[in-house]
Amino acid sequence: MNTLTSRSFPPSSRPLPTADIRRVAWVNEHAAFVGGAEQYVFEAASLLAAEGVENTLLYDPLSRFDPAFLKPFARAYPLIKPADQLPALRADVVYIHRVAGAERLRQIGEATRRAVRFFHDHRSLCLREHKYTTLGQHTCVRPIGAHCYTCLGFVAKTGGSLTFRTLGPLRDELDESRKLAGSVVASHYLKKHLVAHGFDPARIHVAPLFSAPPPAVLVPRDEKRIVFVGQLVRGKGVDVLLEAMKILPEYTRLTVVGTGSQELELHALADKLGLSTRVLFVGEKRGLDRDRLVASAAALALPSRSPETFGLAGLEAFRLATPVIASNVGGIPEWLIEGEGGHLVPSGSPEKLAEALRLLVDAPSYARALGERGRDVWRSRFQPHHHLGRLKAAFTKVIS
Repeated sequence: MNTLTSRSFPPSSRPLPTADIRRVAWVNEHAAFVGGAEQYVFEAASLLAAEGVENTLLYDPLSRFDPAFLKPFARAYPLIKPADQLPALRADVVYIHRVAGAERLRQIGEATRRAVRFFHDHRSLCLREHKYTTLGQHTCVRPIGAHCYTCLGFVAKTGGSLTFRTLGPLRDELDESRKLAGSVVASHYLKKHLVAHGFDPARIHVAPLFSAPPPAVLVPRDEKRIVFVGQLVRGKGVDVLLEAMKILPEYTRLTVVGTGSQELELHALADKLGLSTRVLFVGEKRGLDRDRLVASAAALALPSRSPETFGLAGLEAFRLATPVIASNVGGIPEWLIEGEGGHLVPSGSPEKLAEALRLLVDAPSYARALGERGRDVWRSRFQPHHHLGRLKAAFTKVIS
């Protein structure tokens, strides 16, 4: 049985210096739980609110709105005219997340000298948004440039029709982002990528993501079952995982948690590979339901071909003492050190992925020990107070 228990935070060994931060203005397109960016905004704002910080949310008036999302915010307003609204708030820091293009960034930057942007993903850094090539589906870590056209990254399918993107809007957005007081990223990988796009490394602050302690619950560990959690899109590599399942022994089973544009295609692939009785698609799961599925699995697979800017699903598995087998791409190697909670495999290789997964499925005692080491990594480096300390230190540099 695997016991999930809440644990008190260990004291920080070297607390980072921080200024007295009293008011933070958050800028995000949506005021609702839309995706990972919004979940981060809600959780990070909640951490600051618990310390007495007054949070104000500014959002796009035409975007999604959910009153439950406003819990950590003292006030929330539609963002209409930054030049008037931001100075009136007298915020110590303006923390930007999803925004609608370069013009909005320019308006914010001109209204305040204390604006910091969090880069959640590759949307501003890739025509495809996902940093893997259309041709060959290889992981890409190059800065934007003419090669984006040669890999057909400018072609996108929207609502069943083809649309064409150009580099101009991305370059304009990056130009405005470079003018801000600073940037926040979750990994050194993404910091390096921003530097390659002309950002000042001294103004890029790395604040790894976090996962809160799990609730207390008791679940049995199924030593022959693997779990995947994430969007069902090509960049997540679920097709590679299904190919690996075909190689693994028939007693191995897979639970796929999530939804996405590739869902029907993945169902068809599972049937084609003869895996319909071994692979279970359970749709979107949240909170305790998702924790139970992850905590009861022998391992979590993170077979991304897109270079994850962090890979939070793996860290959430660590806190549940579930080992992780993940692609060696993006920011993943920064929290998944080989043998410390899991193993890294080459992206796009079903054979290597199957080999690593079988190592855990066929050796339950080793898998349990690996999972415990992963939980130790989470305890020591990736709890909420770790992120909060680094975020406040980044804000302090902007203020000073």
